[in-house]
Amino acid sequence: MTPHPTLASQVQARGYFNDGNGKRREVTASGRSEAAARRSLQSKVQSARTDHRGGDESLRHDTTVSRAADVWLEWKRRQKTRGKPLAAQTIYDYEGYVRRCVAGSVLADLPLTKANDVSRIEAWLADIADNRGETAAKQSRKVLGGVLSLAERRGAIPASVMHRVQMPGSKAGSVGDRKCTDEECDYECGKRHLDTRRAFTPEEVSAVMEVAEASAADIADIAAFLFGTGVRISEALRYVSWSDVDLDARTVRVRGTKTENADRVLTLADDLCERLRQRASLHGTRGLVFGVTRYASKAGQPRDRNNVSKSLRRVFAKAGVPWAGTHTFRRTVATWLDANGAALAEIANQLGHADTNVTANYLGRTGTPTRAASVMVLPIAQPTQHAV
Repeated sequence: MTPHPTLASQVQARGYFNDGNGKRREVTASGRSEAAARRSLQSKVQSARTDHRGGDESLRHDTTVSRAADVWLEWKRRQKTRGKPLAAQTIYDYEGYVRRCVAGSVLADLPLTKANDVSRIEAWLADIADNRGETAAKQSRKVLGGVLSLAERRGAIPASVMHRVQMPGSKAGSVGDRKCTDEECDYECGKRHLDTRRAFTPEEVSAVMEVAEASAADIADIAAFLFGTGVRISEALRYVSWSDVDLDARTVRVRGTKTENADRVLTLADDLCERLRQRASLHGTRGLVFGVTRYASKAGQPRDRNNVSKSLRRVFAKAGVPWAGTHTFRRTVATWLDANGAALAEIANQLGHADTNVTANYLGRTGTPTRAASVMVLPIAQPTQHAV
């Protein structure tokens, strides 16, 4: 408290506070007495804390994470990469993670400046890993990273801390732990038996197809298509229409969405073509190849991916490969092609990978290059002088 520098009858109070962006700011106020000046100062500080301190109309320092996630989703819907908007499936996946992992979480109602904290974020990710699995935690980290990155670009936060955030693993025995040790498990424990590094052997493929044929024609058709093409389960169920199938030319166009190379034309084996002909004769050629078939009013419309995955897991359990998942078909195609000498670029084209490095990592190639030592040999220069 000091006498006011210009008003003789006034007292001036001076104070400091950290605003929503963590910046130290000075505030002064005056009054006829010290108590009045103090009250005025407190009122000014409270008002200053709620003032807009960066960002724009949609993202401010005090915008909640839940609201910021909605703004980020709207931005992703408008975003274009190489002149093209993001794939509908990508937006759908983002919306799902926002709905399941952000909305209603411990971060949801926090303002951006408080949520932008390493310890808070890592605790949030650990909870997701324990309850939904490590994959869900990784995708949630990606979503929150996008939200905070947008907030940083808009000036709502000084800088995102996501580059310092480390990924936690799921706690052993938790719901999110994918390692099931129950000897009497009925294989209905979600994906806890999943082994993402293994491919089917020829004997295992035969066992899977035998069980699938005995369970339901739909499941057998889907399993055969996944094994025959190596497409993603989402591509098979949502992005393969009858109009894309040419049984005479033995080709199918897969309108994948994850990368530009995911939209590709694949060759079909004779037995897979025959299976698709039989499917067409039974269910017609309207809409999606593996769309709904049970209800005529919904024929050809997208079917529920989770239900298909559960049906396939039951097939895997009965076939003696409970560790397998829908992605195992895809890994099997890549592994078998690699074992038969297919070039990395050919395998990448089959799988719809835009980068062959992704394919190499997918195959788990860890061999040390040895050919350069024998190929890159400097030519021996001819001597220009002779000893006398």
